[in-house]
Amino acid sequence: MRYRRIVAKFGTSLLTAGSDRLDLEAMSRLVGQVVRLRQAGCQVAVVSSGAQAAGRHRLRGRAATMRALSRQAIASVGQSHLMQSWDELFDWHDTVVAQVLLTRRDLSDRLAYLNARNTLRDLLDAGTVPIINENDAVALDEVLATRIGENDSLSAYVANLVDADLLVILTDVAGLYDADPRTNPGAQLIRRVERIDARIEALGGGAHGPGTGGMATKLRAAHIATQAGVDVVICSGREPEALIAAARGETTGTYFPAPGDRLESRKRWILGNITRGGWITVDAGAAEALRARGRSLLPAGVAAVSGSFQRGDSVEVRDLEGNRVAAGLVNYSSEELERIRGVRSDRIAEVLGYSYGEEVVHRDNLVLL
Repeated sequence: MRYRRIVAKFGTSLLTAGSDRLDLEAMSRLVGQVVRLRQAGCQVAVVSSGAQAAGRHRLRGRAATMRALSRQAIASVGQSHLMQSWDELFDWHDTVVAQVLLTRRDLSDRLAYLNARNTLRDLLDAGTVPIINENDAVALDEVLATRIGENDSLSAYVANLVDADLLVILTDVAGLYDADPRTNPGAQLIRRVERIDARIEALGGGAHGPGTGGMATKLRAAHIATQAGVDVVICSGREPEALIAAARGETTGTYFPAPGDRLESRKRWILGNITRGGWITVDAGAAEALRARGRSLLPAGVAAVSGSFQRGDSVEVRDLEGNRVAAGLVNYSSEELERIRGVRSDRIAEVLGYSYGEEVVHRDNLVLL
């Protein structure tokens, strides 16, 4: 096999085969591929969707109960059934699985992040197959940045967490197309994407079906993972050998190669914790200084501040065309930065009445995208 440590993400539509319940036959085929990879010497972690679909099926005929429960509560009902199904299917192959439930807090807090990383690595080294999902019962809200929100992004964070060589996102479509294949019969599958830019993102479209992800979230996941040094394949899990083909490095689906060397652990953590609350737009000069010269980001180069974030958050930096430039730990909140954007660094204390340093983001806390 070309890859030795693999994260495989199985989507809801794949695990239910388009129905309103878990399809054990479809799940069994996926289990068979994971087992074969393990027999070939690979370590495989699975990020599994399907908890909400399983919960809705378990609550069928209980309309009043269903109406009273939140989406998170329904997923909690389904999680035990989902995990039981995986456990029984892997047990047929004498393979031990381990349930791991994560929240964004487990990824954003550095100590919790390291603990989760060590636990997952121990499980993989022990020969088990971790089955990972978001802990919906205790996660709060994406708006408050305490929920990851969908398993495409979670799979990228997990790939980052365990230093995976490859992330395979298995879904019900063949990969990324140059047009929507549901409405355009002439749409062509894109086999390789070197860089996920605004043009590629525009091909993503929105979510559809019973899950919470769509091609847009898969592209976001691919971007997170590749920037951390992990190759990504988005392909159809309905192809009998798709996961094994991806692990061999064979042509299947859409391939997103990582652009360069693997980032150091701390910078992978920064990349894996970019806030969804807002971003910073910089002028052309600042974008060039970041990209070409590895400089720190100064307030003078900030053109606009969007959304809300706090001091210490990992925030995305974009150029005037909306392309991602970098991500980094900010020394100023969005409110503070709005007041000092375009200002020379020696005037920060004059404007705010205090200063946390001359940089908005120091170059040591910056990751180019």
